Amino acid sequence: MNIIKTLALASLVFVTACSSKQEVVQAPPAPSWAESRIVNLTSIAEQQGYEVEREGEQIRLLIPVDGNFHPKRTLLLPSGLVPLSKVAQALKVDGASQLTVVGHSDSDGSDELNKKLSMERAQAVASVLRLGGIERQRMRLSAMADNQPRADNSTYTGRKLNRRVEIILTPYQATSVALAE
Repeated sequence: MNIIKTLALASLVFVTACSSKQEVVQAPPAPSWAESRIVNLTSIAEQQGYEVEREGEQIRLLIPVDGNFHPKRTLLLPSGLVPLSKVAQALKVDGASQLTVVGHSDSDGSDELNKKLSMERAQAVASVLRLGGIERQRMRLSAMADNQPRADNSTYTGRKLNRRVEIILTPYQATSVALAE
């Protein structure tokens, strides 16, 4: 009789254990690198009159030359410094982002002049970012001249859209340098 009671009790415990469902609660997946940055950057960019584009894990901040740079030179206007300083403050605290500052021009002028203009514009933006506290090792500079137009260079509106500086953000990849012995 004790054996029957023991078996009945064991089977009751087994049935209870099998029938009780334990829900496994999984945490939502962590946002991707770009997802965790795009909302804040878009908010800042829109306040400053910039555009933001996202392509996969790359975020592109587009700064128009018109209204931000001197029309005949590559100097940032005072009206262009304040918005860029706000962007620098937002990016300064994000040590997980690599920045590439790319200057662009329209097709007016020689290739040499356009390359020079686009590099000087990129340097002007990078200087403000550096003054805002962004480390040099997190930035790269590039001059595209008129090689990546966004619009038709045969129209005034198209040329205006093509004159820009882009800050391209990607996940920071720290590189190590092997030293010779």
